[in-house]
Amino acid sequence: MKRNTLLLLSMLIALMTMSSLHAEYLENANPPAKEFDWMELQSGEWLKGEFKGIYSGEVEFDSDEFDLVTFDLDDVKQIITKGNSVISLNRDMPSLTALSTPLQSSDAEDEVVGKILFKDGSFKVVMSDGTSKALAPTDIASISGGEPKESNYWSASVFLGVDVLSGNSEQITVTGKAYAERRTALTRFIADYLTTYTQVDKNTTTADNNRFSSSFDLYQTAHFYWRLASVEYLRDPFRNIDGKYTYGAGIGYDIIYTPNTNWSVTMGPGYQYTAFNDYDSSVSGADSADTGLFFINTRFDTEVTSTIDFIINYNGYFINHESGRYTHHAEFALETEVINNFTVDFSVFWDRTSLPTAFEDGTRPEEDDYKSMLAIGYSY
Repeated sequence: MKRNTLLLLSMLIALMTMSSLHAEYLENANPPAKEFDWMELQSGEWLKGEFKGIYSGEVEFDSDEFDLVTFDLDDVKQIITKGNSVISLNRDMPSLTALSTPLQSSDAEDEVVGKILFKDGSFKVVMSDGTSKALAPTDIASISGGEPKESNYWSASVFLGVDVLSGNSEQITVTGKAYAERRTALTRFIADYLTTYTQVDKNTTTADNNRFSSSFDLYQTAHFYWRLASVEYLRDPFRNIDGKYTYGAGIGYDIIYTPNTNWSVTMGPGYQYTAFNDYDSSVSGADSADTGLFFINTRFDTEVTSTIDFIINYNGYFINHESGRYTHHAEFALETEVINNFTVDFSVFWDRTSLPTAFEDGTRPEEDDYKSMLAIGYSY
């Protein structure tokens, strides 16, 4: 009897031990990252899908079950990727003595490419040659999921609107705008274009303007960057501008840079040359004006919902009296995705010149110009 009891107790202890070991094994087991990326939350829940990246301490993951989701890195226990990701490393802020010194290339790494293993607050990156590198979250500026393909760096949108009136009077207005951005771990290139053309009764033009701007930024840290160059061209005969050319350079900071919201501010000095469309030819130098300037630019872009984006873009210039004293171009846009990246855009623009240059007959353009735009386009 005692022998049977001891045997039963031994079997129970063995079963309990095996169950405990099995539970411990399941708790520590990781799914194979062959077809999917995997992410484990601190709660113990696993998500499978596609790892999109980490920006400003927020993890973006495209889950098969929940679509695109975002979590604080502190809420994530593990990340296992099946393919490579591009890890941008933090760079030291420039010292005051180095501000006037051109940026020099160094032996320090700016990027690491490899498979990511994140567990309990630390990163391990496995490179293609089999070597690995350990990184702390403080070492990392951002991570972009996926292979480092050129298409991964670009985002763009193109919009076109046509408004036609007919009957007692005929009018056609064509508006268009385009935006392109190339963002890598270290650089950002932006190009922006806006145009409006209006014709009344087939022979009278009441609006004909074009604006193009572009800039190139070099990131020093995850948020601080140098604006190495910016250019802007504007033509608007109805504001007495035959051609305005603006150049600048400065410094900037990303106040917010997350998968859902971007907000950057840039400022610095520059130069502007303006050729006037209509002027008194008897007055020497009346055909143009040039000036040094100080510019401020800010762009705010946020996802209100998964299909609606709200954008504010402002460019302000402080210039001399002959060039207008102060000018700005402000845009407020609401972009709504309809289907498969096809988007409806409603934008309002506000252009201001404090001291508009008079036409030859002495009349001056209005200080403020307002216009709205309803267009359809494609965003990538």
